[in-house]
Amino acid sequence: MTTRIRQSKASPFDYWNHALLYLPEDMPFPNIRKTAYRKAVADRLEELIRQSHGHTLALFTSYRMMEMVYQELVERIEDFPLFSMGKGRLEAIREFRRSGSGVLLASDSAGEGIDLAGDILSSLVVVKLPFPVPDPVLEYEKSLHEDFHEYLAEIIVPGMLMKLRQWIGRGIRRETDTCVFSILDCRAGGRYKNDILAALPDMPVTERMEDVGIFIRSNKSENYFMDQK
Repeated sequence: MTTRIRQSKASPFDYWNHALLYLPEDMPFPNIRKTAYRKAVADRLEELIRQSHGHTLALFTSYRMMEMVYQELVERIEDFPLFSMGKGRLEAIREFRRSGSGVLLASDSAGEGIDLAGDILSSLVVVKLPFPVPDPVLEYEKSLHEDFHEYLAEIIVPGMLMKLRQWIGRGIRRETDTCVFSILDCRAGGRYKNDILAALPDMPVTERMEDVGIFIRSNKSENYFMDQK
């Protein structure tokens, strides 16, 4: 059963009735070097794709992880067109739009500035929380904090939440859109759960995969399920 948690976060769209946030509690800690982690992501992403009948955008923070998961899924997913967007491959977005029920695995650049309104994007998956990548500016800001936990709380976590909000914003682009949002990072349902729920628009939250399918079936027309490869 979904957990209905309300937070005071204004949005021009009705996320409460048009969206669902899936936060699984059984994912392993993100570590691209671990085979078990890569398999868990591929397995869970496959489940989500099938529950949403395609119509999926999966956002990655690592090109290497994205390509490994793509190679895994291309052997399993036959019902829906599967695309992978590397650096500068904007044609993959055009192909995804034309596909009708496709699945697009993309780098974090696809989480900003693209408009995928309508049913083409009905499931947005964040594979790993988008923490800022270390750079000279972050290193300088770190030097201004004597306490690492203070630096984490004041700089790193807010930066991650800002990008996460941008990514989630790809899912609902007009008043009639409906979308499932999934975060496959165990920290989203654990250490940073309260921060994430406070940062995102109000929407029902679940840890059950079956609720994803129920949401899709309840909010999509018959044509949605016919629009397959």
